[in-house]
Amino acid sequence: MPEPPKPTDAASTGRPAVVRRRVRRTPNFGAFIITGAVVGLIVGMLLAAGGPNQADYAGRTSVALLGGVGAALGALAGAIAGLLLEWLLNRGRD
Repeated sequence: MPEPPKPTDAASTGRPAVVRRRVRRTPNFGAFIITGAVVGLIVGMLLAAGGPNQADYAGRTSVALLGGVGAALGALAGAIAGLLLEWLLNRGRD
């Protein structure tokens, strides 16, 4: 493993010593979860609106139910995507 750079001597250069550090990059999980939920909601609502009508309950009920399930699954998928992205961005770092 390469040795980290040493700070320069402040007395010899006349400037303050500079120490380089690694920056840990993490995605914004809230944005991933909200985006997944919105996409899932839209997909669920489109599936419910395009499906056959049931005599047992109103069309709005199926849209709300499948929209809610789609939002929950989309939020879960967004959270998993954020975790995978974090793992990819930070792998190989100490």
